[in-house]
Amino acid sequence: MIDRAARLEKLLTICPRDILVRCDLASVLEELGQYEEALFNWKAVLADDSNNLKAREGMVRCRLRILHPLQSNI
Repeated sequence: MIDRAARLEKLLTICPRDILVRCDLASVLEELGQYEEALFNWKAVLADDSNNLKAREGMVRCRLRILHPLQSNI
């Protein structure tokens, strides 16, 4: 999983506005429990596509995890 995140980050250095890659990276970061980093990437997706439902849902999940880190099933 960490290798996948590294590959996605490398792809974003080539094309930082690739929404699909950034969504994949944000999802992987969520799975790794890196909610702050995932939130940053979800926000970047919304900066380019303000109607992206996947990014909006991801932001909510990350914010909840950041605010309530000990509750695993919110």
